[in-house]
Amino acid sequence: GSAQKMHAPPSVASTSGGSGDFCGGNGADDALQDEVLFELLEGNRKYVRWLRDHRQSGDGGGDAEARGDGMCDYLQQIEEDKIGKNRAPLRPVQPKALVISCSRSFSPMDHVFSADARALISIRVCGYTCTGADSVIGSVEFALAEQAPPVLMVVGNARNDVVAAAVALVLQRRQCASPTLKQVSNGFLKELKNSSLIKLLEDAAEDALQQQPDGTFDEIVDLACRMNVWRTIETLHKHSQIVCAAAAEGSLRVVGAYFDAQTGGVLIMGEHPSACEFTALNPSGDVVRTAGDQPVPAEEAHAMLVSGNNRYANGKGGLTVVQGDDRLLKQLSEGGQNPVSIVMGCADSRAPIEILFDMRPGDLFVLRNAGNTCPHNQGSLLGSAEYSVTRLHTKLLVVAGHTKCGAVTAAIQAVRKNKDLLSMSGSIGELLIDIVAAAKRAIDELPDSSLAEQVKLATRYNVFNTIRKIIQGSDIIYTGVKVEELQLIGAVYNIFSGEIEWLGEHPEIEKLCGREMPMHRWNSTPYNTVQSWDNKSGRSARAVNAIRMMEDGNTRFVTGRWHYKSPTGLDVTPSVIVLGGSEYRVPIEDLFDVDPGRIIVQRVLGSVAGMQERVAFSSIEYSVARWSPPVLLVLVESASPIIEAALQQMRGQLLPRAPIRVVLNHVMVSALRATQEAERDEVSTSAGKELLVKQLATELNCFYSMELLLRSATIRDKVLAGELELHGAIMESGTGKVSFLGEHPRQVDIINTVLLQRSIYKDGPMATLPREVWDNPFQPLDKEGGSVAAPSSPSSTAGTKAANPSSQGLEVNVPETPSTAVAVNEINERLRQERQSLAGRK
Repeated sequence: GSAQKMHAPPSVASTSGGSGDFCGGNGADDALQDEVLFELLEGNRKYVRWLRDHRQSGDGGGDAEARGDGMCDYLQQIEEDKIGKNRAPLRPVQPKALVISCSRSFSPMDHVFSADARALISIRVCGYTCTGADSVIGSVEFALAEQAPPVLMVVGNARNDVVAAAVALVLQRRQCASPTLKQVSNGFLKELKNSSLIKLLEDAAEDALQQQPDGTFDEIVDLACRMNVWRTIETLHKHSQIVCAAAAEGSLRVVGAYFDAQTGGVLIMGEHPSACEFTALNPSGDVVRTAGDQPVPAEEAHAMLVSGNNRYANGKGGLTVVQGDDRLLKQLSEGGQNPVSIVMGCADSRAPIEILFDMRPGDLFVLRNAGNTCPHNQGSLLGSAEYSVTRLHTKLLVVAGHTKCGAVTAAIQAVRKNKDLLSMSGSIGELLIDIVAAAKRAIDELPDSSLAEQVKLATRYNVFNTIRKIIQGSDIIYTGVKVEELQLIGAVYNIFSGEIEWLGEHPEIEKLCGREMPMHRWNSTPYNTVQSWDNKSGRSARAVNAIRMMEDGNTRFVTGRWHYKSPTGLDVTPSVIVLGGSEYRVPIEDLFDVDPGRIIVQRVLGSVAGMQERVAFSSIEYSVARWSPPVLLVLVESASPIIEAALQQMRGQLLPRAPIRVVLNHVMVSALRATQEAERDEVSTSAGKELLVKQLATELNCFYSMELLLRSATIRDKVLAGELELHGAIMESGTGKVSFLGEHPRQVDIINTVLLQRSIYKDGPMATLPREVWDNPFQPLDKEGGSVAAPSSPSSTAGTKAANPSSQGLEVNVPETPSTAVAVNEINERLRQERQSLAGRK
């Protein structure tokens, strides 16, 4: 049901708007939307009165109605909404509005509008902004498809910190005098110039300056905050087909609003001044990959291919064909390419690569020959693969064999008959020579089996032999695999069923690369959901206090002793950044019973970190760099609908819209691994297996978001300097109880791997590691001392033995105030151990 709703577009009513006319809509929709806006305004007036009385009296919670006493069971009510037929609600309660607001708005919108938990769906990012096909628009479309609220409101807030930073930078660029933002270092101001988040807000700042060239800084910021509301609404209409179509037919009203944290009041700004013009936009609702897109991590590319093949095998493929949309075709033809994966497959006409993976033009870089083999160390196949890796930044290479392969069959027959392949006419014999080793091994292992059984086994061995030859034949690919920047995965396509059997990485990948590969081990080792590592309560004193504050507040919430709190002062320094999901309704400030402003709350679908350079990711980086809180908490829900949607994608459901795919591509990584883990576990019942899959997917999704965040230099440097701890937590649906998971169990390995990759590729993607012999271990990164140069950072203090050992089983020294040098020193120690190991083998 969810997949169908995500895929099916709303109908577009035939409407004609003009000057002074409302664009789209009908009487019933208009009346409902008017009623919703009136209720929200009435709720805000109640909040303003409560806030004023609270400040005058100093009472901790105000009157019972404003506090929300008696609402502690709303989580149970939300759970009841999921247990009707096809997860439909037993007591339908349609959300009144979907609200986009700032992570630093000082008060959750549920409080501001005095609304209960089911009335509003909340999406929050710094700067209340979005771009095309990002996780913000994906969160919007998922909410509209699932819940269909009648109102979408973009709420800006006065004295917005991010908008003020954009205005300050625009003034600097114009060489105008601008005030320095409070508590902001000069280093941070320099960082802002390269912030993709700030760049999105500069248009609003420029417009405000144009309208008020002689205004004060505060006046310009105030106007820019309002202009940014209109910019976000315009972006939603231009890039979301669901928003544009629903607004055109009148089932959705998109309005702007402006919140003043000092007074608590909200001004409804109404619809966009150009709302009537938006009805003619008709965005495609889809995207194609171009050179301007960010590279897709290997884990996400793999999940996309698994999902696509499952759609194809289930008869639900063919939905990704680009046709009838000139804008997409122009992007595809003129925007360059950025494929998610290289696929080296067989030339067999029964194994069409793009079709069997249900991928569209621009998604795959396809190489094919008979027998999916790699015949030469230097040749067109390897050169083409290297081109995709170095120029197109592809992170995944799949070697795909198939059943009933003619080339493998010919090699088996040749070995059986002891043929001299070089005596065969033409070049066929030379081609088969590269498959003979796999054929001989299969025959040796199955001497009495049928030809079909020997061909089946030889096909698998041939896939792995090709992977080995690619690594042996290409220094570029060898280097990428060795430092875990690139993954090579084997697969066998069944030409009868259409299904892919995934073989994984080469079983001796570490031996081939001559080093232990920690992230490979993390992703391939069975995951134990009952984790017992320490450091759940933090390491630094600041982190311990912040986590204790959250734990105590959550205990009050679960036991019904929480209450509304008024916004803190605008200059308060937040203690925690929370990356939560937009799919659950409880305000996170309530969940932890903290003063609004004490935490920064970002909410997007699935609690995903997003891709670097996109809004959600940049929003977190901005918050970390701007306020330097001691804790960044990734909070996921135990029964998230986006986890269910990701699992359905792994089972071959219809492809959702592009913005929702942006989110699902992240979550599907965990859904795929959870499915594979559950298949290995011995679970007695189907219900037990389903519950296990969801539990694993939820925990792994939390950890994957943490892995992505640690790829950010801004976040990673704070972690290494001991100024930030990255923790995970799970909120139990129905009770709101939060279980803290602690730091990522392989945090040291993640940081070391990223530092290693940055060191090697600092001069570009063509970097290679030398190797005189095949099993040479990891080589020195510089010619003199064979060690990684440590970036400048504060000196580290004496350390303690880490509670979370790395995947190699080494004892890692994690100082109480770690620095970049600590991670680099560990890399150097591993280099020394590997060189000693080589000397011993020699």
